[in-house]
Amino acid sequence: MPRFFESYRRRRRFNRYENDVKFEGVRAMSTVFQLHWDGKILVCKNQDVIYDGVFLFTNHRGIRKTALMLPPAVPATWVSRYGSLTISQNGKENPNGGMNELGLVVEQTTLWATEHPPADDRHTVNELQWIQYMLDTCGTVQEVLQAATTIRIDQSTSKLHYLIADRSGDWAIIDFLNGNMHVYNNTLSAPVMANSPYQQAIDEMMSGIANWDDLGEYEQNSMERVHTVWERVKNKTFQAEMVDFGFTTLEEAKREDTVFSIVYDLANMEIHAMTNRNRERKRIRIAEFDLAKTSPSLAADLQKLQGANAREQFVAYTTQFNHHVVHSFFRDEKLTSVFHWDFSDEVIRLLAQYPESFG
Repeated sequence: MPRFFESYRRRRRFNRYENDVKFEGVRAMSTVFQLHWDGKILVCKNQDVIYDGVFLFTNHRGIRKTALMLPPAVPATWVSRYGSLTISQNGKENPNGGMNELGLVVEQTTLWATEHPPADDRHTVNELQWIQYMLDTCGTVQEVLQAATTIRIDQSTSKLHYLIADRSGDWAIIDFLNGNMHVYNNTLSAPVMANSPYQQAIDEMMSGIANWDDLGEYEQNSMERVHTVWERVKNKTFQAEMVDFGFTTLEEAKREDTVFSIVYDLANMEIHAMTNRNRERKRIRIAEFDLAKTSPSLAADLQKLQGANAREQFVAYTTQFNHHVVHSFFRDEKLTSVFHWDFSDEVIRLLAQYPESFG
């Protein structure tokens, strides 16, 4: 067992926050949808959360990795087949979403009804490493769906469901409900996912329901955002350029706590983004990055990127950079006051050093 994991398992002393914490206006939300029209394919995402740090990382092919898991779970191990560019708020290898060099996109939003399958003999990853695993090892939606049957999510600290899309136009949404994986694909021309179980949300859209005053504030807001996107994209009548349409739709669905909006252009292998602190759009081309194993990893603070030359503003990835990301997240005053977590300096260092355990 690598020294890192021995140390992490022996010294990890902090309290995980409870998955069922209910603080009005605090629980992460977010909206994701796919657009596919006239040969163009986009995945669009609003990240809604009270913490506004957001960072970009390159991830390279040919890297041997072991998931960060505690016993008795058996961590998954794999070698990355594909490079990727990922977005993370709490450290490298724990992405909120991203795109790999084949144009596969994996994104997520919170789903509080999530219940993962019980323990079995499959190897495990956590809920964010699941995203990295798929970007590292899969090139298509169908490959993701196959891979999802071979590993299991365990020791999660947030409850998520996932939207996956590839350059062929194929897509899928995965919910984990009542201990089972549910896959939805090719049932809608414009799949949209917020913070409600996918099939439940779509059934309500198809029935014509447009008022959710009888629901709690969280569920009502989720359904209203689904409805907003649904009404804009269901007829495929795009009057604007596709990326512009994606951003205007995200603007319609945004909340006061939307930290960043991102549009993945799968056909052109580009990521477009804007943040709450900087409304200027940034465009990042996957082709501008060398993702070979021997090339240095790069990183950037998305809040600080300026203008059209985003690639030139990336810096060499270091453990110190990652330490800043991890420390900023787990020492954030708002998050700490809500979740009452207590991460020691040693644990933060171990989390920051995690990517150094790879071969």
